[in-house]
Amino acid sequence: MVTVNDKILEARANKFRRENGIAPDTAIDFENLLRSLDVLTVFRPLNGDFSGMALKTKNNNFMLINTNVSIGRQHFTIGHELYHLFIQNGFSFQMCNAGKFDKKDKEEFNADVFSSYFLLPEPAIIKQIPEEELTWGGEISLGTIIKLEHYFGVSRRALLIRLDKIGLLRKDYSHWLQGVAKSAIEFGYPDKLYRKSTEERVVGNYGIKAKELYDKGIISESHYHSLMYDINIDVDNLNLEEDDKEM
Repeated sequence: MVTVNDKILEARANKFRRENGIAPDTAIDFENLLRSLDVLTVFRPLNGDFSGMALKTKNNNFMLINTNVSIGRQHFTIGHELYHLFIQNGFSFQMCNAGKFDKKDKEEFNADVFSSYFLLPEPAIIKQIPEEELTWGGEISLGTIIKLEHYFGVSRRALLIRLDKIGLLRKDYSHWLQGVAKSAIEFGYPDKLYRKSTEERVVGNYGIKAKELYDKGIISESHYHSLMYDINIDVDNLNLEEDDKEM
């Protein structure tokens, strides 16, 4: 039974999609969305039992995503942090362990539910499922499960929780949580979605803001170089080949 709170969160997730030009039956381009929302996002492998962090100030929104977890969970964490930054009232800062659906923390639970609705809207899910699996007596196959998780870029667990919520799973799904990467490979899919990426990158205008501060004389040249080095750009040793030839 869907609670009133769930209905409100679903409505907010659908509205957030509309406001950002995301159709109700399509998957999300996470990097383009973060850029359009002007959310400075740092992807970095981190120790500890948390998947991300969000920070909201008067003029800026910041997100830290732990790449020491699977890419599918990273995507779910982005949706979770977007709830904190754009939906939650009076938000300022939160360290998060997305995907736990822990009702002991109201806003963390709400962020998980929002992320589930935002990343996996029902119309988009239905559109990707073969008609024969939706008919009376039909059952969603493992092949369709794998297709869905790759289309939406989410973990097996997050997808199954959403499908169960919609009422599309007709029996216990715990067996589908075993050998996830192996099953994907057997169906011809890569296992990247289920693996840690451990990469370091920045999405957003970090470099632009650092350069503006330097150009305005707010920070020194050495400080500017240090800030850029933090995102793996060595300004002192840029090897760029410039082609000045006119076309």
